[in-house]
Amino acid sequence: MKKPLFLLLICIFFLPSVWGLHIEDRVFEIGFYADFNFSNDFLSAKEIFQEKFVLDLDNLADGFRMNLGAGVSPFYFNYNSKKGWGFGFSTKAEALGIFNLSGEMLTLSETSSYKKGNSEINGAVFAEAAVPVYFTYKKFKIKFKPALYYPVLYATSDIKYTYVNSGDGTVFNIGYDLNVYTIVSMKENDSSALTSTPGVDFYAGVEYPLSQALGLKDKFFFLDFDVGLDITGIPLFSSTMKNYMTMSGIIGSNEPIKLFGEDANADAFINLKDAEYKTGEKKVYRPFKLLARLDWRPLGKRLLTITPSFGFAVSQIYNEPFSAEAGLKARIDLFNLFIFTAGTGYQDRLWKNGFDLALNCRAVEFNFGAALCSPNFAKSWSGGGFSLNTGLKFGW
Repeated sequence: MKKPLFLLLICIFFLPSVWGLHIEDRVFEIGFYADFNFSNDFLSAKEIFQEKFVLDLDNLADGFRMNLGAGVSPFYFNYNSKKGWGFGFSTKAEALGIFNLSGEMLTLSETSSYKKGNSEINGAVFAEAAVPVYFTYKKFKIKFKPALYYPVLYATSDIKYTYVNSGDGTVFNIGYDLNVYTIVSMKENDSSALTSTPGVDFYAGVEYPLSQALGLKDKFFFLDFDVGLDITGIPLFSSTMKNYMTMSGIIGSNEPIKLFGEDANADAFINLKDAEYKTGEKKVYRPFKLLARLDWRPLGKRLLTITPSFGFAVSQIYNEPFSAEAGLKARIDLFNLFIFTAGTGYQDRLWKNGFDLALNCRAVEFNFGAALCSPNFAKSWSGGGFSLNTGLKFGW
């Protein structure tokens, strides 16, 4: 068993260099991919999979955050000209769910008010059709991808928490308002026609061989690097959703609680309203993201590329839209046949530590990736969540 494996490794890693073999990039390709992620900052795999499970509720003092995400591109097509330009077509569906609860509310800590954004239960489902194109101008590689997107579901929330002890008594109140916008009316006996309108946004990117333009690459082989800028979700026209379901309720009261005596108001302690169906326009934008990066080849070849990146994102689905982004990746490229990328970073409000693997035989390429992730840095290394992605490409 060991001998055939050893011979296979020789064929993959050594013979291509002897023969001068390098897998050429495909001129055309079709493919699909899918990804899924789940994470939280309270429990890790290490804490769950042990002989004696211990649940420490004191850890909830910092709050509880859970993220769910999934995406699938059932079909995409790309054409890459050898003259430095190309175009394609892609379809995609993606879903996101966030569940963030404040530590004050979970531990019933005394507080007179709440800060907006401390607690939220939000989510979205989008469908997309896009046309990516790229071309070269002098030494610049310019990429552009306009996309038509349709929000299928969009949920926003407002959660309030108050707990105050005073001479007049205790004021305890948890209030919530949840609005779920849908592509069609969810009310019984209502028309099933689409009531939402699609939106249009686009991606723009540019790459530039800076070290080559400055002449650094010719003087020092290890100063071989490109710079790039990627901007995603640049809005042109927002989508508009018109039908939504609202759910609200209050546990507690804005007045001191009186559970005993003549003035007892225990019946009013819990007030949960039935769902209501309403209409009203909601402008929906997809997340905006700007990332700058540097692709550094310290060996002067494609064999090893180190890529630091940094930027920010603005997502309206969060109560606090702004977040920073940064990462560091290392990529090993063996003859464009075997490509391995490992990295760590803070992306989409998650710490992610993982790898991506590509096995490219030109006619067929298989892609697979996995990562540990969590909103908390320490939990991202101990199994607070995971991310998986896979895909296939066919072409020549």
